[in-house]
Amino acid sequence: MNKSQKSHAGEYVKLLSRAHDEIRKAAEVKKYDIVRDLLEQCQEAALELGNMIEAVEGEGVPTIPLLESYCELTYQLHEEIWENHVISPGKVYKSLRKSLVLVENSVKHDIPLRTEAVFLPYKASMWDSLESVWKAADEDPDCDAYVIPIPYYDKNPDGSFREMHYEGNDYPDYVPVTWYEDYDFAERQPDMIFIHNPYDECNFVTSVHPFFYSKNLKQFTEKLVYIPYFILGEVDPNNKQAVDGVAHFCTCPGVINADKVIVQSEAMRQVYIHVMSDFAGEDTRKYWEKKILGSGSPKIDKVLKTREEDLEMPEEWMKIIQKP
Repeated sequence: MNKSQKSHAGEYVKLLSRAHDEIRKAAEVKKYDIVRDLLEQCQEAALELGNMIEAVEGEGVPTIPLLESYCELTYQLHEEIWENHVISPGKVYKSLRKSLVLVENSVKHDIPLRTEAVFLPYKASMWDSLESVWKAADEDPDCDAYVIPIPYYDKNPDGSFREMHYEGNDYPDYVPVTWYEDYDFAERQPDMIFIHNPYDECNFVTSVHPFFYSKNLKQFTEKLVYIPYFILGEVDPNNKQAVDGVAHFCTCPGVINADKVIVQSEAMRQVYIHVMSDFAGEDTRKYWEKKILGSGSPKIDKVLKTREEDLEMPEEWMKIIQKP
């Protein structure tokens, strides 16, 4: 489970605990119809929690049989009230609390906390701007990394969409690709989302599907990370004319909406900070200094790690290059 999912499971437990308090209060004044209704709601909530855990962790989690026992207890108490029209408030509360504590401890200790990172490339030719970061995440035993190529559209002069393109079949064989409709962002709430297209609706030539605009993705994660798909010529941060020449790359929606921005060098970081401080106000400089990192471009990592024998040369080229 990732951080968001585990937090969600914890909220279920808190909800059940509050329901137990209400059950005891209703039982003390002999409002057994309310008690039965609350017990039914507790059972439904426990079933929902179990389904959520199974969907993420599978059936072998110790929490599942504990939730089944809890559901059985709520059913037995419900039937006891139905048949006898009387119940001990303290006994009911104590038995429910005892069962729930076992569930709570299991959620905390039996379900490992994992990081879930999602990578959203759109053009396969630009995958090198994310690949080295994905590899690091994929090799981390405590991280689940998903590569989800997203569709994009050509645009008409009036801004409307033309043909849709999807390049999920064009990635290297060693990259496991997830179909974009098979990943539920609202349900999974990944810890990190990585994008390399910063334009949202502001590109006049193409557009990724609007669902994947940075302003929309922000709601599904605590850390939206933007890494440019391009490498700019290095710019002296003190050269105003040169800085003005690249300023439009710095003020894109992806830069504004991301929680972290990773650029190609420390010099380029200073350029971004300067441009964004002018754009948003000098009082925001510390915000941009914290948000923008000059850690380097994964595109450079790709070039440095590529060996000659790994390159695939088209047969037509080989006929020209190779001697008979």
